[in-house]
Amino acid sequence: GHRQPGSAFKTFVLTAAVMKGVDPDATSYTSKPLALDMGEGAPPWEVKTFGNTYGGTMSLTRATLASDNTVYAQLIMDVGPESVCKTAKLLGIQTKLDCYPAEGLGGLTRGVTSLEMAGAYATLASGGVRHRPTGIERVVFPDGTTENLAKSEGKRVMTDGQAYEVTKILEMNIQSGTGTNANYGCPAAGKTGTTDEAKDAWFVGY
Repeated sequence: GHRQPGSAFKTFVLTAAVMKGVDPDATSYTSKPLALDMGEGAPPWEVKTFGNTYGGTMSLTRATLASDNTVYAQLIMDVGPESVCKTAKLLGIQTKLDCYPAEGLGGLTRGVTSLEMAGAYATLASGGVRHRPTGIERVVFPDGTTENLAKSEGKRVMTDGQAYEVTKILEMNIQSGTGTNANYGCPAAGKTGTTDEAKDAWFVGY
């Protein structure tokens, strides 16, 4: 089933920024209520944080750990909604996206499946190589012959350095951000996502 991913989709915004050369530690925005001009007579895009608490000026890294909607909305406008959309597809999101700004915060028309979210995050886990999710790798028949169903070579869609930069921040998110409940003693990286009234609650990690 297709569900709204909430802030778990912000990882693709972060990845898009890193792929454009943005340094998450050196790039700062101000956390505050927003009414962003969408142009062409469209109503402004109003963005608030979850719980209406604002942290002032903060780095992109810190904003990721706080999952700050207002900082990420500004980042989406700077890197471009189309770039976020393209990056999500590059990592493995297959559901049709509309490439409007709110998608970067997880507001999708159609939602996504848990399998494609897992597949997209797995691209980061494998150092930037995208693989098609496969349930059965191979079948061995009684006579010893085999049928291989998985294509393990994958496709490189970003550098391992770019994947590492995103992973490093998602590791920090488990150590001291929104993902601390997933910290069970071994190195791990991931992002949470919650929709209105907690109808959908995500943790996607590796």
